[in-house]
Amino acid sequence: TTTTLALLITLCFMYDYPPPVYLSSCSLHVFINIYVVFFLLFYVLYLFSFMLCCWEQVKSLSSLGVNNPVYSYCIVDRSRRLIKPILRRPVMGVRRIGSHPVLPHYLTGGADGAVRLWEWGHGQPITTLRQPGSFPKVTKVLFNAQGNKCCVSDTEGGICLWQVGLGSNYSKAIMSLQCHNKTTSDFQFVGSSSLIATAGQSSEHKNVCLWDTLLPTRSSLVHSFQCHEQGSPALVYASRQHLLISGGRKGEICIFDLRQRKLKHTFVAHDAPIKCLALDPDEDYFITGSAEGDIKVWGLKIHQLIFSFVGEHSKATFFKNVGSTSGVAQVQMGPFNHLYSCGVDGSMKFRQLPERDLVEHHWA
Repeated sequence: TTTTLALLITLCFMYDYPPPVYLSSCSLHVFINIYVVFFLLFYVLYLFSFMLCCWEQVKSLSSLGVNNPVYSYCIVDRSRRLIKPILRRPVMGVRRIGSHPVLPHYLTGGADGAVRLWEWGHGQPITTLRQPGSFPKVTKVLFNAQGNKCCVSDTEGGICLWQVGLGSNYSKAIMSLQCHNKTTSDFQFVGSSSLIATAGQSSEHKNVCLWDTLLPTRSSLVHSFQCHEQGSPALVYASRQHLLISGGRKGEICIFDLRQRKLKHTFVAHDAPIKCLALDPDEDYFITGSAEGDIKVWGLKIHQLIFSFVGEHSKATFFKNVGSTSGVAQVQMGPFNHLYSCGVDGSMKFRQLPERDLVEHHWA
C-alpha cells in the first residue's frame, strides 16, 4: 500500500510536469532520475509519518512492561489475532482460581461461597464442593503439590480440606478449621500436605498460624505468631530454607524460621498495604505487590531491595482510594525469570528479570 501510494504521487507529479519532447535521450534520462528521486522522497516521508503515527498510538502501551512501544503494539496485535478462546461460558462471581499440578483440572471459588471443580475444555463442572449461597466469600483455593488434596479459605476465618481423586466424596470436607476469628486471607501447604500455614486477622493478633491437619481439631494449632497489627493479606513459603514470609496491611514484611518457630527478620517494604507475594523457584528473592500498584523485588538472604517498579498497576481516580479494590492483585514468577503481574487497572504484564549472576552482582 505504501509503495502504491508513493508511485501514484510520483505519476501525478510526472503528469503535471512531463518532460519536454525536444529533449535528448541524455536529458530525458536526467528527468527520469529526478522522478525516481521524488518517488523515493515521497516514500521516505510517508514511512516517517506512518511511524510517527504508530508511535503516538502505542505510547500508552508502554505500560505493558516492555520499554519498546512498537514491540508492545506487536504483542497486543498478535494476541488479538492468534490467541483464540477455547471455551467461553458465564460463571458468575468467580473470585479465585487454582489449577491442579498434574491433571487438567482447576478449582473456582466465588463471592457467593461456591467452590467448583472443573476440567479444561468442558462446559459443566465435575462436581460442586460448596453450594452457592450457603458459605462466606472464598479468599483462596489451592491444590497441594501432590494433587491429592485441595483447600479453601473464606472471609469468616475458616479453611476446609478435601481429598481429591477417584472415589473421593466431595460432598463433605475431610477437615474444617476456624483459623482466625475475623478472616483468613491466604494459606500455604508447608512441606507435606498435613501442615498448613494461614494468614489472616484475629482479635488477639495471632495473624500467622501453623496447623497440623492430622491432629484433632482442638489441638491442631501447632504454633501462632503475633504479628501484623491490622492483619496479614498474603503469605508464601520457601521450602528449601524452611522460611515463611508474610505481608501486612501496614506494608511490613515478616520472615519466620519454621524450624526454630520464631521471627527471623521484619522490615517495611511498602507505604501501602501488601496485597500479594511471590517467590522465585530458586528461592533467591521474593516479590511484593502493594495496594498502590507498586511491585518490588527483595533478596531473601540479604533482605535488600533489588528492583522496584512503581505504579505498575495503579488505577488513576480523582479521589485516591487505597483498599481492597486497588493495586496489584497477583504476582507470579514463571520460567526464564519471567515476572507476571495483574491488577485493578485491567492489565496483565510480564517482564524478564536479570539472570541470577547479574542479580548477585547487583547485590554486591
